[in-house]
Amino acid sequence: MRSALPAVLALILPLAHAQEHWKIQFFYDKPDAVFDIRDLACPTAQRCVGAGAIADQKGHVKSQILTTSDAGQHWTMQDFSEEPVSLFFLNENSGWMVTDHGIWASDEGGRSWKKLDGLKGIVQVYFLDPTHGFAIGYPKAIYETTDGGKKWLKVPAAQLPTGKAEDIVYDCIAFHGQQGAIYGRVITERSRRYRLWLTPNPERVGKQTASELFLLETYDGGKNWKLSTNAIVGQITELRFTNDDGALALVEYHDMYALPSAVLEVKPGSQRAQTVFGERDRAVTDIALAPDGEAFIAAVEPPGNTNQVPIPGKLKVLRSTNLRVWEETDVDYRASAQRATLAVPDARHAWVATDTGMILALEPRVAPQASSR
Repeated sequence: MRSALPAVLALILPLAHAQEHWKIQFFYDKPDAVFDIRDLACPTAQRCVGAGAIADQKGHVKSQILTTSDAGQHWTMQDFSEEPVSLFFLNENSGWMVTDHGIWASDEGGRSWKKLDGLKGIVQVYFLDPTHGFAIGYPKAIYETTDGGKKWLKVPAAQLPTGKAEDIVYDCIAFHGQQGAIYGRVITERSRRYRLWLTPNPERVGKQTASELFLLETYDGGKNWKLSTNAIVGQITELRFTNDDGALALVEYHDMYALPSAVLEVKPGSQRAQTVFGERDRAVTDIALAPDGEAFIAAVEPPGNTNQVPIPGKLKVLRSTNLRVWEETDVDYRASAQRATLAVPDARHAWVATDTGMILALEPRVAPQASSR
């Protein structure tokens, strides 16, 4: 006789999650300016760091860093001298920030920053430990450091793909232990109009066609890299390794494609890939995995009948314990965005930031108090 436990769990887990909702903790609500929170990192359940830029109606841009040390009950804003691009935190103290003019490091949880050796054109950094890390970007650029970023050396494997350096950008990196993957792509004439180091995921317009994708893999922490090349439709913008040596990849498509995005279950280096999420009315902009393997998706409901419109749509967050059944969670009705970024230190504590100046936290829903009458 087959056990009824899986069926029972399928009923219980959605009920448990239904008691949670995404509540706005921070909202930069100014009528004449927009706060584009470009990245958010929450290395622990108490400490989070956000980075972005405020643009007013006159075109003035002011960079900002957001920090909290009490799980988002209070957020502190501070001005910054360069435009943030992305964040990476190894623990609650040690973090790095990529900007339009270089890389900065913090050993105080994002409260203060020190500029490192001046690399430009960088999109992301990833550190395996406090001293050993990688920086990737444009043109055809991969750098490695063994002293926390004070000095960077070029990784020769970056030159393995054929083609001119100015035609290739590396903009996606992930590690799981000593196993690592770096994705690169050919820059189209369309994307040349945008400053890639300021906007890692450029605006997408026009008909979607297949383009070359470069994958550099390592199984020894970056000592050796192996190149594979493939042609895919869309652009891989995020990669998250799972606990079983697989990975989730976010592929974003153009407006003319049938879907705005798809989340794939892949084996880096293998041609096999299985779609685990893809819906016409859910444009996924970020994916995250909790330490226990639970997956989260941040998406936007595109307004109108097109996948990509320069108008914010309703924010949607979904989660799954098995990558097959996705539960749509309750999100504050005011939350809207064109892009949203997830930070998930564990399955019970999660945050999502938007390019419209909002940070929402996953919180238990408070039951209404019984009347004393």
